[in-house]
Amino acid sequence: MRQRFFLFLFLAGFTSSCMFGSYPSGYPSGGGQQYPPSGQQSPDDTYPNSGNQSGNYPNSGTQPGSGRSADPGVTVNSIRLTKDYTILNLTFVNTNQPQRDRNGQLMGQEFIEFDPAGQLVAANGARKFGFLKAEGIPLKSITPKLDRNGQRIQEGITTLPGDKVTFTLYFERLDKGLENFDLFECNDYDQIVCWNIYNLYVNNPADPIVYNPPTKPAQKPTPVPNLPKKKTNLPPAPSGESGGEMESPKTKPTPAPTPVITIVNVSGIVSDAKNKRPVTATIDYQLSASKQAIDSVQSFASTGAYRMSLQKGQVYTYIASARGYQSASGVLDLSKIAGGQKLTRDIALTPLAVGDKVTLKNIYFEMSKSDLLSASYAELDKLVSMMQDNPNMSIRLEGHTDIIGDHDKNLQLSRDRVIACQRYLVQKGIDIDRIQTVGYGDTRPILTKGTDEERKVNRRVEFVILAI
Repeated sequence: MRQRFFLFLFLAGFTSSCMFGSYPSGYPSGGGQQYPPSGQQSPDDTYPNSGNQSGNYPNSGTQPGSGRSADPGVTVNSIRLTKDYTILNLTFVNTNQPQRDRNGQLMGQEFIEFDPAGQLVAANGARKFGFLKAEGIPLKSITPKLDRNGQRIQEGITTLPGDKVTFTLYFERLDKGLENFDLFECNDYDQIVCWNIYNLYVNNPADPIVYNPPTKPAQKPTPVPNLPKKKTNLPPAPSGESGGEMESPKTKPTPAPTPVITIVNVSGIVSDAKNKRPVTATIDYQLSASKQAIDSVQSFASTGAYRMSLQKGQVYTYIASARGYQSASGVLDLSKIAGGQKLTRDIALTPLAVGDKVTLKNIYFEMSKSDLLSASYAELDKLVSMMQDNPNMSIRLEGHTDIIGDHDKNLQLSRDRVIACQRYLVQKGIDIDRIQTVGYGDTRPILTKGTDEERKVNRRVEFVILAI
């Protein structure tokens, strides 16, 4: 594997048919020396419940639950949560054997940098958390520098066999309750070392949902009947003071406690994206850390209006679906919204028509393989909902790769990947006779020129509506 530096163009044939990315760097190359660990951490690293993979998950990439890297030279040292960040500390080791070519030049170099388009993906792909900053590794430039031949000039760190680089990556903080996630940073062989890491774990328990029922209004005290004053055997009071009798003290009414409002009212309009007319839709929603929908609401046919009452302090995901329309999904982040407030979220649905072609934007596979990753499930579930709402709908799944690499291998990879998507839909109850598949490999690119970053649109999975 470690000769990827020299086999890059050949191996690029295993390009991804659909992953995100963007790509180039920021700092001069280093090369050859031992790189120190990254700098000081954020001052809020002591946030409660953060933990360095607490419980049975030690701070080692070789331990269960610490992640599985697409590149064998990458180790996850620790994962920490703070108030604002999800922090990953990684180490890269150039494990190539030192060799020299005929001219005496040292072989086995590896070029490393991190693409700021990388993100953490959780909740089976329903939640994504963006990259914020890095320490100890250069970032890929948004606009790559090219030489006279149009080839990209490497600007990151060039490592020699045996070199080790330890660095730290900061991402947006995971929603509470999300403990399993993946890191996606690159497409297949878009760069020599890829930081895709699967099955990461961090201890991140969810806050309990406490339901506070409305407080009943305080009742007026029951009037006490006028009873004769009771005589007591107390001695006579001194001169000038009243005495000889005692009156029962008057009871003051207890003020009603202020009710604690924990509900946020979410409402909006579901409409046709083209003509803006109201649409009757079903909106299934769930907690971001949950695998099951907890409830659903419907929008009114006459107005398209819907309303949900959700618990404050939580993050929800939803799928809106309607007969004759593409399903739409989104996130309702109520973690910083006070109870009693109102949140407006309008939803526009795109109508379906025979012949329409739709790109599935968030489908993830193992590097250079057809194994479908769990981060793809949210996108495919939208397609499942669409086909369930339209029982006469049939589709053709189409797979595409980039134009780089071996044509036959690209063709086979694209076929295998759409079959993997078909298999998922069938497991969800969609009849296989409603799903055709075809792999086009590199024969139908969107772009034939440009950089790796620009040509990434060629790697995709699409579906075409055959009947509805």
